Amino acid sequence: MQKKLFFTIILTTYSVFLFAAMVIAADDPPQINPALRLINVLGCKGCHTISGEGGSLAADLTQIGSRMSKKQIRAQLVAEPATRSGGFMPSYKSLSEKDLNDISEYLYNLP
Repeated sequence: MQKKLFFTIILTTYSVFLFAAMVIAADDPPQINPALRLINVLGCKGCHTISGEGGSLAADLTQIGSRMSKKQIRAQLVAEPATRSGGFMPSYKSLSEKDLNDISEYLYNLP
């Protein structure tokens, strides 16, 4: 009898934890694009507007892909401030190749 009670308690406990895990997983927010997360961490929206959010000190990056190629966007990301005309954006050449490519791709494909 005790053995049956023990297994009932174990099974019930397991079921509760399993149900709780499914509820928590269902409530997870959608995953943010890694490039957008990096853009947010770097503070780009402090100066730039992206899809209606951000500052107005620098160019609006919404639809930048219609004005620049991915290669041109990447070149702007790594350019030294002194070589940029009329801008004060810092250089992001210290970022990894993957991060630079991800950001360039993301910005190029903004609607």
